[in-house]
Amino acid sequence: MVSSDRLARKDAQAAPPGLRLGAAEQGAAEEMHRRIIDTAESLFRQFGYQKTTVAEIAEELGMSPANVYRFFASKGAICEAVVRKLAAEVRDRIRDAVADPRLGAAERLRTLVEVNHDEVANRCVSDKRMHAMVHAAIEENWTVAQEHQEGLRRLAAEIIADGAKSGEFDVGDVETAAYCFQAAMVSACHPLMLENRIKAGEDVGAMVEPMIDFALRGLGARTQAAGSRE
Repeated sequence: MVSSDRLARKDAQAAPPGLRLGAAEQGAAEEMHRRIIDTAESLFRQFGYQKTTVAEIAEELGMSPANVYRFFASKGAICEAVVRKLAAEVRDRIRDAVADPRLGAAERLRTLVEVNHDEVANRCVSDKRMHAMVHAAIEENWTVAQEHQEGLRRLAAEIIADGAKSGEFDVGDVETAAYCFQAAMVSACHPLMLENRIKAGEDVGAMVEPMIDFALRGLGARTQAAGSRE
């Protein structure tokens, strides 16, 4: 079954609403849409999104800026599409990791946080140019930032519901529990908070497991399930 995140990403790559196309033209438009996003991402990584212009993206693609604007209304729309692509890739990796049938609910939540933390640290904080764009997405409250957090909260809710059903967790309201779990882990996974903690000299990696243990105990996880891996 294809995940809702992957379907959302496919929809995001569809041709612009203003273009009424046949099947072949639709496919070509979707491919061009994808190429613009991929090219923009490459240039953003090289030069930063603030220093990259639509004209430079168009030149790299061998087309006119006017043609780029047929697919995206503005440079800001291109930036948001790039961030949406990156966020969807992160959620895909997390979802794949927590789908391991050998893991119980507590270990699936632990894996969710660990992979999320690693992805944020490696993709965002350590890549200064891309981090600047993610920073803007959060600071300016882009829709994509809200979508990403909601996608992760839904995934946490699915896992918590499974744990409650199996008796591994003791929770009454799954949605509230998922919200609280996400809030408890925010300093380990939020790009800006993680950046500030690293700048302050904290060993953020060392605190991830104790924080997960603490959050799992809040879900009423059994002692063995809540403890760190040894």
